[in-house]
Amino acid sequence: MAMEYEALRSTQGKIMDGLDQVLPKMITAIEQNRIAIEQNRVAIAEVNHKLDALLKHWDVAYEKPPMGFNPEPR
Repeated sequence: MAMEYEALRSTQGKIMDGLDQVLPKMITAIEQNRIAIEQNRVAIAEVNHKLDALLKHWDVAYEKPPMGFNPEPR
C-alpha cells in the first residue's frame, strides 16, 4: 500500500511540475491572443466605417445582414 501511495504522489508531483511549466506559457499566449483580437476589432470597425461612408456617398441601397452568433432577422 505504501508503494502505491508513493507512486501516486510521484505522479501527482510530475503533473504539478508540468503545470508549473505550461500554465505561464498559456497565460502569455492567451494575453497575446486577447491583444490581437482587440486589434482586429478596431481594424474591422474602421473598415466597416469606411464601407458605410462609401455606400452613403454612392447612394447604394444596402441593408446589413444581422450579426452575431444568434442573429435575429431585421
